[in-house]
Amino acid sequence: MAAPLTPKAAEATALKHRHGGDGVTADRHITEKLAQVFAACYGLAVGVFGKYERVERADGSPVGIPELLELAKRAARDAISGEFRGDNLSTLYYVWATLYGVAEQAWDDARLVVQIGAAEENAMEVARGHGLFVVNGSKCRLALLGGRAGRRGLGRDQNPPVIDALHRSLSLWKEEKRKELVAYLADRDILEDGPFWKLAQALFEVLPRDLEDWKLVSALLGERQTLRLEGKRMAHTGIQPTFDFWEET
Repeated sequence: MAAPLTPKAAEATALKHRHGGDGVTADRHITEKLAQVFAACYGLAVGVFGKYERVERADGSPVGIPELLELAKRAARDAISGEFRGDNLSTLYYVWATLYGVAEQAWDDARLVVQIGAAEENAMEVARGHGLFVVNGSKCRLALLGGRAGRRGLGRDQNPPVIDALHRSLSLWKEEKRKELVAYLADRDILEDGPFWKLAQALFEVLPRDLEDWKLVSALLGERQTLRLEGKRMAHTGIQPTFDFWEET
């Protein structure tokens, strides 16, 4: 019998197999490994929990089973998402992109990824409602920029999901609205290192290079330092472009 898959091994497996040449075999292998890491994290947590009559925090308050299972789920999610730390929707997008890229997957397999990659019980419905997935019968795949750019108010919030901020930024870049892009990034404090750039780098690594999304992400990453300098200059001079908050994109 194969040894249980540890969280570190799960992360390595995800990275190793995300570019599998044999689509069906690789996808099935990834799904099996995901099930293993999920079971490993839960099994370990329950095994430790079962050794004691009572599990407490440092302040003496008890830790219940639901909270323990949530901690185990978080451990599984962290094992797969690696260093990326973002909101739940963006973490789900990151995990999916890292494992599958933009290939279609069976709906049943998708549920396991969503179960690990997001916190809410209705995460799949939330993700679909937010336009993260394109559903085609029993299959689904990640929604690319072309399918999300037209969503009203995408990334307009002051603290939007990282994936929304990234897609908003790519739209501004595509439309050659450089000043608006710099102001957008500076106003939301995402010109410096953070989940925004980690997600951009992840998509750069996993997206097919003939996709428009990859070309836009590549260009944005290439201009990162220049955008930072322009943001500092804009802040120093106090120049802010005018935004049309009623436009559709």
